[in-house]
Amino acid sequence: MVMPWLFWLLLAVALAVVLVVLVRGWRAGGAGRGPRRRARSASTPRRVANSAPMLLSPVVRSRVRARRLLHALLAVLVVVGLVAASTIAGRPVKETIRNEALASRDIVLCLDVSTSMVTTDAKILETFSEMLDTFDGERVALVAWNTTAQTIVPLTDDYVLLEDQLNNIADVLDFDPYYGNPALDRYGQTFAGTVTPDVEASSLIGDGLASCTMAFDHKVADRSRSIVLASDNQVQDPDGLQIYSLSEAADLAAQEDIRLFSLFGADPELVDPSVSGKDVEEARVELEQVTTEHNGLFYEVDDADAAGKIVEEMEAAQVDELGADTQVRRSDVPHTAAALLTVAVLLILALTAWRRA
Repeated sequence: MVMPWLFWLLLAVALAVVLVVLVRGWRAGGAGRGPRRRARSASTPRRVANSAPMLLSPVVRSRVRARRLLHALLAVLVVVGLVAASTIAGRPVKETIRNEALASRDIVLCLDVSTSMVTTDAKILETFSEMLDTFDGERVALVAWNTTAQTIVPLTDDYVLLEDQLNNIADVLDFDPYYGNPALDRYGQTFAGTVTPDVEASSLIGDGLASCTMAFDHKVADRSRSIVLASDNQVQDPDGLQIYSLSEAADLAAQEDIRLFSLFGADPELVDPSVSGKDVEEARVELEQVTTEHNGLFYEVDDADAAGKIVEEMEAAQVDELGADTQVRRSDVPHTAAALLTVAVLLILALTAWRRA
């Protein structure tokens, strides 16, 4: 909070008001039992003779309990409203540590969309989306690849467009990849640029990574560049048509001063080692080895913190490389307290109106 003392001051005032009300109520209840009885006003409760049987009536006792419960609820709502109001008055804020150098980053999200990745891509796209939420000024591109590469979104800082495309791709990939499934037609239309009809190959990770290195525009000294490569590394290339091996593509990225972050994920039910020549573990080990040998970092999609770790590593490394002053940005966040205050006030008004009805 900008003014935390104001929160505690108003909270103390609220508690004092509640205490005063309770004390006055106690005194009012015992005023008639003292040796000196004051003249009763029109609003002072009067004792009624022979009313004990009525007070023992289940209906009356039920109404009394309901009235007490209503008063207790109103008191709680008043306290909640006062606390929420004092919180708003104290101006709660969120602090964001930001380095202006980070806005000069270019990042390519390099996504394997082969059918063996259909079930895994949902988690990967979620990771991409989490990363996107942390960016502010960075340019991001989205490239999908299978046999060939297709640029879905070129480098841009239009995060709304990127989020829309991520959601669209997630929707397209939400199907079971079996022959005859009508969803395959939509998949083929969306990723028409990632396949070549006459080529019997799939998931050419080397060519995919090489294509992603070319998604950057002109190399500039003050802009860092990173690729987040997501794949199961299940290359199917019986005719040896792939131009770049995974290691050669990583060499190309290193030559262009591009930092490589690999995100591995695989569905064992969709992997066929007899075709790709690698089981899931062998594919994982190869991708990890190539990545780390080229000073990159390797993550697995099942790691719930993968997105945060990738972003943290990008920031830590690139702030050191690019320099610039770190800034602390403060933004007001009264939303929760304001919503709580609104609900409390509306409930108080509704209960008061119902009580008088």
